[in-house]
Amino acid sequence: MERNLRDSKCFTVTLFDRHQSEYTNAETMPTGTFSLGTYRVFLQDRTCNCGYFQSRLDWSIYVDEVYTMQKVFRVYQIGFMPPILEGLWPPYDGPTVILDPSSRHYRDGRLRSTRIRNNMDEADLNRSKRCEPCRQPGHTCRSCSQRGSTAAGSS
Repeated sequence: MERNLRDSKCFTVTLFDRHQSEYTNAETMPTGTFSLGTYRVFLQDRTCNCGYFQSRLDWSIYVDEVYTMQKVFRVYQIGFMPPILEGLWPPYDGPTVILDPSSRHYRDGRLRSTRIRNNMDEADLNRSKRCEPCRQPGHTCRSCSQRGSTAAGSS
């Protein structure tokens, strides 16, 4: 069984015809039993290009009964009733559930970051603010006195 499991990883099913119960199998790695190539397997006729089925080995001992067509069709034989319309449901007679407002997921506004912050993310409080356009400390670009002149001078 272990050898069959190991050898099965060396094959890839390339084409499969469900109605004819035949498929084309390609060996991707040499197993020692077969030569590298593709083989056509005909399940109904129990034949294969490789000659494996002709050696009278029963494939059903390697396949669980759950995968047989009879089991698959038996699943769909069981009937079921569709649900009735919601207006015809009986009144609910259970506990009333009230949600915790703090657990509500807010969708308005900017999304909250889910990133876990550490000491690298903390701002240095001793460092003074510096304006990017004029590179002067003590203010930011919003309150820069050269803001209007820098934009006019660059264009």
